[in-house]
Amino acid sequence: MKDGAIVLVAFGTLTKARDTYAFFEERLRKRFPDKDILWAFSSKNLRKQIEKEGISWKSPERVVKTLKKEGYKSAVLQSLHIVPGIEFEKVVNAARVSRLNISVGMPLLSSEIDCYRTLDALSGSIPDPDEYITVIVGHGSVHSGAGAVYMQFEEFVTSRYPKNVYVSMVDGLPSWESTRKKIKKTALRKIKLIPLMFVAGEHFVNDVLGNYKDSWKTQLRGFEIDGSEKGLGFNEKILEIYFDHLKDAMEKL
Repeated sequence: MKDGAIVLVAFGTLTKARDTYAFFEERLRKRFPDKDILWAFSSKNLRKQIEKEGISWKSPERVVKTLKKEGYKSAVLQSLHIVPGIEFEKVVNAARVSRLNISVGMPLLSSEIDCYRTLDALSGSIPDPDEYITVIVGHGSVHSGAGAVYMQFEEFVTSRYPKNVYVSMVDGLPSWESTRKKIKKTALRKIKLIPLMFVAGEHFVNDVLGNYKDSWKTQLRGFEIDGSEKGLGFNEKILEIYFDHLKDAMEKL
């Protein structure tokens, strides 16, 4: 029987921001050089679409079944999602149906401490609130538990940055409409957008920064917008949070 494997479970992306995954794996291999590292992708839609590029992505369930056939005795499924929502539930379900000894590593924002550490990790990218408006941009979720986590994170952000720093979701709460109204009331004309996303993929590139009628960028015409910030998967301090979650999961095997 083989020693335990690490299975990294991401949502997936079709954009060039896919290089985030390679960066994360490189850093992870330095921490765990003796571990086998595999990937799974929770979005069924993206798994189908990526096949058109000749790339095969496996679901968490399929990877777990493969591990069993290849003789692994245990595995950690490490979620690279941001909050414990619908996509994370797919990771948990994959672990439940397996006969392997499997432990699940939590998403980024899984506790109050995680929220504080994440905000600390982002703080170096937040400019002076007297000169810039900053919007921390998340995917959002219809999952009630995930939505509550985003709202809690917003409270931490507002507590530390009482003015001109906002948390806003592409879908769900805290809402973009509410944030946009606040922005319009300020005299500042510079805005920095920071993705609260492991990969700054299609939502950030198109829904937020796209040249479409309903994109955030279009709705903010007249403002100077900085959307150069990369996804969280390139932030070394964010990676430390994921690595800690992974180590916690390993200890439970």
